[in-house]
Amino acid sequence: MKSKLLMGGALLLTALTAGAATMAVQDKPKAGPGDDPMMAKWMEYATPGEAHKVLEPSVGKWTLKVKQYMQPGAPAVESDATSEVEWIMENRFVQEKVNGTFMGKPFKGMGVCGYDNLKKKYVSTWIDNMGTGIMASEGTWDAASKTLSTVGECPDPMTGKFLKGHSTQKWTDKDHWTMQAYHPGPDGKDALMMEINATRAK
Repeated sequence: MKSKLLMGGALLLTALTAGAATMAVQDKPKAGPGDDPMMAKWMEYATPGEAHKVLEPSVGKWTLKVKQYMQPGAPAVESDATSEVEWIMENRFVQEKVNGTFMGKPFKGMGVCGYDNLKKKYVSTWIDNMGTGIMASEGTWDAASKTLSTVGECPDPMTGKFLKGHSTQKWTDKDHWTMQAYHPGPDGKDALMMEINATRAK
C-alpha cells in the first residue's frame, strides 16, 4: 500500500511539473521582428522614412514645357506635355506618367523614383516609347537649394554606346520645378540636352 501511495505521489508531482512548464511556455511572449537581428535589419531597409517624404511635393498633375537640344548650340526643339505623379508600393516610390509629343509624334514615358535605404541614395528608372532600354540613375537631395541631383547613363544610338550624364531637378516653390539634363557633346564637354519647366496643374 505504501509503495502505491509513493508511486501515486510521484505521478502527481510529475503531472504538476509538466503542467507548470507548459504554462510557462504558453505565457512567454512570442518573438517579434525586433528579436531577430536579421529581420530587424530587413524591416529597417523596407520601411519608408524622412528621405521618402522629400518626394511628396512631386505628387499631382503637372503641365510641362519641354526644350530638347539635338546638338550643343543648336536651337531647341520645344513641345508641351503633361505629367501625373502618384505614390505606389505603400509610399515607397513615386510613379510618373508623361504624355506629350516629340518631333510631331505622340510621346509616352514612365518613371519610378524612390529612396534606397541601403544605398542611402535616390534611385530612379525611366522608359518611354522612343526607345527599348531602361535608363537608371541615382543621386542625392540638397535641402538648402531644394535640388535633386542624379547621375546615370543615357543611350546614344549614333555610337551604339551609353553616355554618362547627370541632371538636376530644382524646386522654385511647391508648384514649380525645373529639370536640366546634361551629357557629353562631340567635344567631350558637358552640354545641356534637355530642359523641362513644370507648373502644377490647377
